[in-house]
Amino acid sequence: MSLQAAAWSTISDSPRVALGNDRAGQLVFDFPTRGGINYLYNTSPPNTIAGSVSVSLEIATTGPVYFNFMTEPSNTCSTPSSVRPFFWSHENGEGEFDRWWSNPIAYVLAAGSRTLSIPISPDRWSSVFGKMGNADAAATVGFNRATGSVSRLGLTFGGGCFFGHGVFVQGGTARFTLVAYQVQ
Repeated sequence: MSLQAAAWSTISDSPRVALGNDRAGQLVFDFPTRGGINYLYNTSPPNTIAGSVSVSLEIATTGPVYFNFMTEPSNTCSTPSSVRPFFWSHENGEGEFDRWWSNPIAYVLAAGSRTLSIPISPDRWSSVFGKMGNADAAATVGFNRATGSVSRLGLTFGGGCFFGHGVFVQGGTARFTLVAYQVQ
């Protein structure tokens, strides 16, 4: 998929997260120091996805950065802040099987780089309520329908109990670089 900033958008808490491109054409943003970045997604993804999703990313930090996911009091779980691939289907629907996250593959937020490769298979993705795509017949049907009606494709940032409820930084700065995002 194109990494041009104009082809991507975000869902974030105030303030809005600005997207740009570096000299190599890679998509970049700076993590906010308040609010949080929740979703980073391509605005014109392929309608149907199959095969696998491959994401290459880099995070550069200055100072003793803490990636904070505590954007709401109800988030009482201790899973570290991370970024993971997701897709949203059916015109950005709000149903149980409209949003899917790579699970358990994610990148725990820290300075470094990584490539994540996730098969587009029901046993590798979980729904908005945490049900794996192969949990039962309804989940598998929901997953398969969703892969044929994709409206957003990208990454989410979260931690604790929630994969996409946002992350902000404290104690320093952090720049996120999306090096590649491919559906193969």
